[in-house]
Amino acid sequence: MLQQNPEPVDVAVIGFGPVGATLAALLGQRGLRVAVFDKSQQIYPLPRAFALDHEALRVFQEIGIAGALAPHMTPYRPTIYQGCDGEPIQHFDMGPSPYPLAWAPSYTFNQPALEASLREAVGQLPTVSVHLGHEVLQLGQSPDHALLGVRRPDGTEVQLRARYAVGCDGGTSPTRKQMGLTLRSLDFDEPWIVIDMHVDEDKLHRLPATNVQYCHPARPCTYVVGPGTHRRWEFLLLADEAEQREMPPESIWKLLAPWLTPADARIWRAATYRFHAVVAEQWRNARVLLAGDSAHQMPPFLAQGMCQGLRDAVNLAWKLQWVLEERAPENLLDSYGDERGPQVEDVTATVKRLGQIICERDPVRAAERDQRLREQQGGQVRMQLRQSLLPGVHHGLIDCDELPAGTPFPQPMGSIDPDAAPRMMDDLLPRGFLLVLRHAPDAGTLQALRNPVAALGAQVLCIDAAAAAHGVAVMAEADGILSAWFGRHRCEAALVRPDHLVYGVARTRGDIGELVRRAGTRLGIG
Repeated sequence: MLQQNPEPVDVAVIGFGPVGATLAALLGQRGLRVAVFDKSQQIYPLPRAFALDHEALRVFQEIGIAGALAPHMTPYRPTIYQGCDGEPIQHFDMGPSPYPLAWAPSYTFNQPALEASLREAVGQLPTVSVHLGHEVLQLGQSPDHALLGVRRPDGTEVQLRARYAVGCDGGTSPTRKQMGLTLRSLDFDEPWIVIDMHVDEDKLHRLPATNVQYCHPARPCTYVVGPGTHRRWEFLLLADEAEQREMPPESIWKLLAPWLTPADARIWRAATYRFHAVVAEQWRNARVLLAGDSAHQMPPFLAQGMCQGLRDAVNLAWKLQWVLEERAPENLLDSYGDERGPQVEDVTATVKRLGQIICERDPVRAAERDQRLREQQGGQVRMQLRQSLLPGVHHGLIDCDELPAGTPFPQPMGSIDPDAAPRMMDDLLPRGFLLVLRHAPDAGTLQALRNPVAALGAQVLCIDAAAAAHGVAVMAEADGILSAWFGRHRCEAALVRPDHLVYGVARTRGDIGELVRRAGTRLGIG
């Protein structure tokens, strides 16, 4: 029970959906005192988000729920874009394993099952308190705290102070509105209906085995294979349908008629949406920040909506920890929006480009589109790596805007104990900064690194079996992913942030110490 005038917490998280729960878990694992508020008493029982990428799975690995999710997700199928003539015009897939982050690059999943796993994980954290049925009515600030007025389930109200508050309260975000933070349109707005179906098992073989984008000007449509018997269709609504809040079942079955009859499946969920693209003008107002749909929304054509919210959570969690523990100045929090805002806009630009391909309604322009895309691929549709469409961070706390800085550092399978079976790299290492060396360091390099590495609290890891030095972990990788990565980027070391993004690389051994010192200076600790 939330008490009247409780002691202040470190972070108040407003909203207990996937993003809020992920943020609460990451903060709680770091020992921060967190209070979570959600006006609903229950998990929303129907699917909304439908896809996860390998960065999201890496976050869930860190939280400890990836294994529990396995029965509720399936690797993302190849996606075929079908042109006016019914033949392919684009083909996206995720390539062969071994995968760079250990996880397959994309999955479809069951959102209620994910939320249940997240809530169970949060419930096991002793520094996190969860208050369901509690609505945040007022939100203000003093110089030292965010101030929350909360209505409890019995109707009484209580005041709470938090060092920081994060609004993860959805697209209509009261947090955003109370703080005067505004959204900027990214110029995309289309009405669609999303239909989730449970298909009878003996009818599944009739349906496409791959995901399909039907780029047909008469009625653009998306078909996606989910886990188990779950299949999703999305249809562009025509002009006379666009304002309908609900579509009657007979109209839904008419849309599904090319694939299913009412005897073949049951409707799990059908909802009309306006697929639009917006991003927050500001992500922070002093002690209040935004994350997830409260800060950005995008069309689903790259299945990145929730994944972007999870990137918010993992980006913000370590920065809040460093500021709250006074390891870095408060302006570190400004880098959150500096990084995430442009990255979300870059992702949205890609999504809009795909949406413009899919949503073309003019038959002549659609035929021209098909011809152009095929010609661009040399007359033969070629597989493109789906994950290659996602941009990295180009602004904020990175050494420079030059690859591989700002991109996810690989996660190979490997072992530190030579007698142990290979495991995912993140499971072998403590949370925090990571300095990864390609070759064994000499005594002079180790001496030069001692102070800057200690200032960052970084773990030093070497993938050269010849390395044997105090304070340096040696990992034998099982799949060669890191060796190939260092070779491809022609570098001797990589400094990796706590959110697994590459801060920067050193091209030579002599540059390693300066790389680490620059990071400390940027963080305000050098």
